[in-house]
Amino acid sequence: MVNRRRTLCLLFVFAFAALACHAQDFYMYFGTYTGFKFVAHSATLGVGESHSKGIYVSRFHAATGEMDEPVLAAEILNPSFLTVHPNHQFLYAVSEDPLSLGPPLDHASYVSAFAIDHATGKLRLLNTVPTGGTSTCHISMDKTGKFVLMANFGSGSISVVRVKDDGSLGEQTAFVQHLGHGRADLPVQSGPHPHTMAVSPDNRYVIVSDLGVDKVFIYHFDAVTGRLSPLDPPFAAVEPGGGPRRFLFDPAGGFGYQLNEMGSTLITFAWDPAQGSLTRLQEISITPPGFRNAGAELQIQAGFLYASNRLSNFNAQDPTKIDRLPGTLSVFAIDPQKHTLSQVQQVPSGGVMPRHFAIDPTGHYLIALNQLSNNVVEFKVDPATGMLSTTGREIKVDTPVCLQFVPVV
Repeated sequence: MVNRRRTLCLLFVFAFAALACHAQDFYMYFGTYTGFKFVAHSATLGVGESHSKGIYVSRFHAATGEMDEPVLAAEILNPSFLTVHPNHQFLYAVSEDPLSLGPPLDHASYVSAFAIDHATGKLRLLNTVPTGGTSTCHISMDKTGKFVLMANFGSGSISVVRVKDDGSLGEQTAFVQHLGHGRADLPVQSGPHPHTMAVSPDNRYVIVSDLGVDKVFIYHFDAVTGRLSPLDPPFAAVEPGGGPRRFLFDPAGGFGYQLNEMGSTLITFAWDPAQGSLTRLQEISITPPGFRNAGAELQIQAGFLYASNRLSNFNAQDPTKIDRLPGTLSVFAIDPQKHTLSQVQQVPSGGVMPRHFAIDPTGHYLIALNQLSNNVVEFKVDPATGMLSTTGREIKVDTPVCLQFVPVV
């Protein structure tokens, strides 16, 4: 009888916790480009056409799915990628190519630390330091919240910066310059271009997807010193011209998924945390028939994997020009035993160039950011099938390129 009561009590606690999370509000922070619209062939396009001023915040009501109109949270140049401290008190943003010159000409990028005002959602600048590279396009944080890790697309390097106890940024603890090139006939692969720094679930390794050299690098991460050291073998290769962009570990830490931007494919890897090695299991295309595609973002939720597709085609009248088309979101079921993927759905993203998306912390909604059409579109997630359906809700954010959720406390 006692055990039955204890079981019922635990079930009640878990149910209450799930209900509380579902009813909780969250701040949605949007990173944007302020000086241009997008980058193609290593050039900034639409310079001066963005009307964004920096990082924007909107209140998300998890119980209903409603999104408040966004307001400026902090003025900052080209805050293209954001990450949040595990304690939800601080937010970090990279300023990618602050002068909007393009990766070959950018001479310095920066990372800024902000304190979050939980009463208003506004951000208070703590400090700004150099990233150690140029055109820094990605930032992540280790599981302890003591280091930020950055991929410097322009200079072909990666760097790590210490986070102080007060949330501000300290000294650089690691710097690695990648070398080499990819396919000789692809100008963007004439040199290294790291695009993702993914920390393993156990905080012992870092995976770096390098679009320029077609390699997925593996580093040992020292969570005390913040140093990086290569493994042997130091990388897993992808097909020539694949252009690895985004890597994502599954929550349990036994598998990983690599999105290749240029090849528009998804690779399933088995991950061995004891050896720090990746073993390829599967590779599938994510491009809808009849289109060109540049895959952009990955997310995992409850046995399903989601990817965004930035679609285009050559202009019918002038084949030297490219028409940017409405994008799509792909949904894949993850096999519970093999962890391989099978596509179950592909839906319009509701705009052009879905650079980023995120699933809210309750797992009930997916929020897609359409970079060129300046809109943020909400989808309902079916927990049984993983499939997406539009809710009819959207908000306007100019040139949105990254989204992070923070609970309102």
